[in-house]
Amino acid sequence: MLKRITYLFIYLFIYLSGKTQVNLVPNASFEDTVGGNCWTQMLVDNPLLTTHYLKNWCTYKNMTPDYYNPCANFFSGNPYPNQASIPHNCYGYQYPRSGDGYVGILLYGLNNLPDSTNISSELAVIKLKQKLKANTCYYGEFFYSFSNINAISINQLGMMLSQTTATLNPFIFDNTINYQLQLDTTQFLSDTSNWTKISGKFVAQGGEEFLTIGNIRDGAHVKKQFINTSFSTPCGISNPHAGVYVYIDDVSIYELPTPQLQSNAITICPNTDTLVLGDTARIQTRYQWFANGTAIDTTSFIKVKPNQTTTYVLQSINCTTTTQTIVVTYSANCEPIIVVEPIIPNVFTPNNDSINDVWRFSLGKGNVLKDIAIFNRWGNLIYQKTNNLTHTTVLWDGRTTSGEETPSGVYFYVLQYTDGNGDEHKKNGYITLIR
Repeated sequence: MLKRITYLFIYLFIYLSGKTQVNLVPNASFEDTVGGNCWTQMLVDNPLLTTHYLKNWCTYKNMTPDYYNPCANFFSGNPYPNQASIPHNCYGYQYPRSGDGYVGILLYGLNNLPDSTNISSELAVIKLKQKLKANTCYYGEFFYSFSNINAISINQLGMMLSQTTATLNPFIFDNTINYQLQLDTTQFLSDTSNWTKISGKFVAQGGEEFLTIGNIRDGAHVKKQFINTSFSTPCGISNPHAGVYVYIDDVSIYELPTPQLQSNAITICPNTDTLVLGDTARIQTRYQWFANGTAIDTTSFIKVKPNQTTTYVLQSINCTTTTQTIVVTYSANCEPIIVVEPIIPNVFTPNNDSINDVWRFSLGKGNVLKDIAIFNRWGNLIYQKTNNLTHTTVLWDGRTTSGEETPSGVYFYVLQYTDGNGDEHKKNGYITLIR
């Protein structure tokens, strides 16, 4: 007998441990500070230090990324007025993308004008909450804003993930190191008004736990162009042509769910309701549906009611492409299943007179027992039958699970069963036992 199907959700993906996605970057928006120094430059060399003024973040030797926060607007310890204030500070005029804080880093510093090979730069570094998993797809993003003081623009800014902290300093670069995510190098940094996102997906090698943001290319590997600026700095910076400076905010790394392939075969009848096939939407995942080879939709799920046998294919794309095939067979000879509610008696008399000695009832056609639990008046479980997936009848002889007779009284039951359509039901009520 073919079953009547109403709605069917076919889950194609799972999250690790059933949890939602978690940003692996601590202090991702630069909100948490340590120590009470409102204006600061990041500490160096050791991401494990706990004495940072900006919690979790650090940098490398001879680098001095800056931290900006509105609290610095009234901080008297700055070398210059308004050095780290928001929105107006030494390098530009910008509000945070979110929260109160952001950081600023030098991407391109000329040390001997007009030499553009021997440059200095600054890097923002943090240790992730956990190491990345090998051959696993991740999504990363951060936002930057081009500072107003710049008279030069370049085409290099990115995010690098590594198993150990990189061996970099402002004057020595390993141009063989690759970013996982970076600015489109055919473009130049330019927007001083808005926060611009750099994002993408990548497959981890495994063991990466340090994230570095900045420019890791020397001057010979950087394209540059001169631009005009009329910004008035409160800090007395006299040569804006000597550097390129950006603000950074809202850094994220997420593990993307790994597709779990399944095979599915469904039968649909003329009187069947619309089928819902697919999955809840996942971030940074693109979908493409096909019906008998023809592209039909790009949503994460579709509603269908075919009048012929149809093969549906769902392609899910993040770092790689996975394919799920669902064959929906059309049949004109479906016998509908009528869901029957069980009739449950509420009194029985286990006194061995062969009359009503057992609490017994049928679940009804198509219904199958999943679990029956019986409790005494104090709420103690005294009897249970579980996972009897072939039983269609419930019976209890008035004894506990261990075989002891129970006294006369009122007992509470919880019944769980599955109907002919595969839907689960739960009912509860009272039984009176009389001896």
